[in-house]
Amino acid sequence: MHHLALNLPDIMVKLFRGSFERKKPDKVEQWPWAVFHPIDDDSAWINHSEAVADMRFYIPRSFGKAPRNIAAKMNSGFKAWEHMYHFYMVLPGQLWGVLNDELFEHYCKLVAGCHFALMLETPVALRLLAHKLLVEFVEDFERLYYARQLDRLHFCRHSIHLLVHLIPEGVRRGPLWLFSQWEAALYVMFPVLAKPEGLPKDAVVLGDDYGRVLASAPRGRHERAALLSFLHAHDVAVPEGWELGLWKWARLQLPNGQITRMAFGECKREARNVPIRRACMVKARGLHMFGPFILIHLNPPAAWRHFAEVLYFFRMTMTGADGQDETRVLAMVSEFTLPDPTIAKDTHNVLMVCYSQGAHPPRVVDVKDVVSVVAMMPLGPRPCEAHEPDAERRYADHYYVWEKLGCDMAWIGRGDNPNYEEEEEDENWLIL
Repeated sequence: MHHLALNLPDIMVKLFRGSFERKKPDKVEQWPWAVFHPIDDDSAWINHSEAVADMRFYIPRSFGKAPRNIAAKMNSGFKAWEHMYHFYMVLPGQLWGVLNDELFEHYCKLVAGCHFALMLETPVALRLLAHKLLVEFVEDFERLYYARQLDRLHFCRHSIHLLVHLIPEGVRRGPLWLFSQWEAALYVMFPVLAKPEGLPKDAVVLGDDYGRVLASAPRGRHERAALLSFLHAHDVAVPEGWELGLWKWARLQLPNGQITRMAFGECKREARNVPIRRACMVKARGLHMFGPFILIHLNPPAAWRHFAEVLYFFRMTMTGADGQDETRVLAMVSEFTLPDPTIAKDTHNVLMVCYSQGAHPPRVVDVKDVVSVVAMMPLGPRPCEAHEPDAERRYADHYYVWEKLGCDMAWIGRGDNPNYEEEEEDENWLIL
């Protein structure tokens, strides 16, 4: 935990701030990576810290502790999870176009390699790639930062060198969570000590560890075309003159313990200026959609993944071509564009940049195609693009995707609290 959560971020952030210990004749003005170093004032670091605090509203509650203003809280209880989300999730978007291309790609190698190392089970096919990225980071660190200068020898800390052994030791001893010190170790050894988390009384269990945790909403008569397209694709007979009438459901509990909410409820709270932690952005399966960038260097899997915003959930009884009735729980979603392949390749899949398609027609998917809750982080224009006439328009719906670090690892023995009420109104749930 300390290596990837505290030691590495501490070294790199100090280098970016220009606050790392210096020895004569080395000067911070000679550090091209010190992008947050104060020249006349500390405005660059302060502005970055405020941007970090603003990002917390885009990080789902199931992710845990979102980073606060790092300039104000760095020395007053800034937790390990906050360091990790700041360094591995928020900082890549903030440094894009700020660091020069070579330094930014070097930083992305570290982020991508550590992301693999934090998995509960690192796929065998990814271990070689992860090790390659981390070894290249260490080698390039000596070339770009240390530069074989005696007055920079202290840059080469043990935490940097240990990255070379991270993946091989993971193969030899198992993933990090097996031999790290976690506060819930007693509950892991003796699960009977943990008090089981019950579901709300109105929850509906759907099977396969999915569940619908109910939250009623007014009957809607929209998205008719999207539902008709879904029904026709599944050979469901639709009577002529059929009218759409739905009862919306607001929350869905996933097998990994995360809870997906719907945009319908979150938008209502935003309209009242009530701060929220967005949890309506999801990763889902889709047979014709773009695949997970985490596997961009491998052969694509049979079932592709895509990203979408959940508008609401609903249940529907359909009559198939064989005359048999089937009740299914579905989700109305608004899809994002495919992640930009050029940016993904250049950043080693750290920045999966998508555009929101809110104005496009929605799509209906089965709720069991929802894989996980993700964070869609706003990505502004790079400094070189900020003054272009149409920059604001082009980047208004510009986002990059991040999943919870070690998502399957973090929820061992515990899940998102299904009894937590973020909306004021009573809500219905789906348990999948």
